[in-house]
Amino acid sequence: MSEDKHAPSISADILLMTGLHEELQWLKKVFDSEFQRIAILGTSYLLTNVAHANRSVTIVALRQQEKGLTSSAITATKAMCLWKPKLAVMTGICAGVKGSVNLGDLVVASQCFEHSSGQLSEGEFIPVQNRVSPPPWALDFLISLTDSNELQELVRVGFGHPMPSEAEPRIHYGAMACGPQVIKDQSYIDRLKAKEYSLLAIDMESYGLALAASMCSTYLRPVIPLVVKGVCDFADSEKTDDWHDYCSYSSAAFIRSLLEIAIARDRVYSWIKD
Repeated sequence: MSEDKHAPSISADILLMTGLHEELQWLKKVFDSEFQRIAILGTSYLLTNVAHANRSVTIVALRQQEKGLTSSAITATKAMCLWKPKLAVMTGICAGVKGSVNLGDLVVASQCFEHSSGQLSEGEFIPVQNRVSPPPWALDFLISLTDSNELQELVRVGFGHPMPSEAEPRIHYGAMACGPQVIKDQSYIDRLKAKEYSLLAIDMESYGLALAASMCSTYLRPVIPLVVKGVCDFADSEKTDDWHDYCSYSSAAFIRSLLEIAIARDRVYSWIKD
């Protein structure tokens, strides 16, 4: 891996971001590319290309420097202003809503919202859920791929380690709640689910990336947010790390496979490279 102090050309087609160091390491393993390390304004970026069918896209990858929603938003905004990507992607781990998803499943966020903001009035907390969603056409494209089982088959191959369970992971689309705290409370998840029927997952970073994409978008140059995470626990007292590696791998493999399919399609490739 080479290292430069400054980028030779400050632009990238796609931004890949993770919340944790381990998630970034799995991203690097899955993409299996030569990464150029570039340090700019105190942040380390990894630059590479993904090629397929005689075409290629430029990717810049990084992890946020601190845990949580605030660091996610700041890190993503800084990266988007610098590299000006068309697509901003986050991979890694999340908690799932028990009964709606299983351990090892992938959740593609159809919307991200912050569950911890609101108003405290006379001892009662009234939540205000700000939401960000990718455009419907982007979700329709993903759904068309997963409906054909093309992506599921590609993701299952290549983990290289025994899976924590023999269950067959699935891909889901639904809401992802985001907040600043680690949750180990089933009753809290139940209350969130009661207010948001489409809720499938909870994490600490997704809304930051989605909000940054929204704020950095212009009419002529939108930035599309895409959050894909693997369910590693159910945010209850039985949380373990057993699924962390597989979920970090599978979310990265989903994106790698998605990009290879997208690059081969004329209209998608022309949009990314325009």
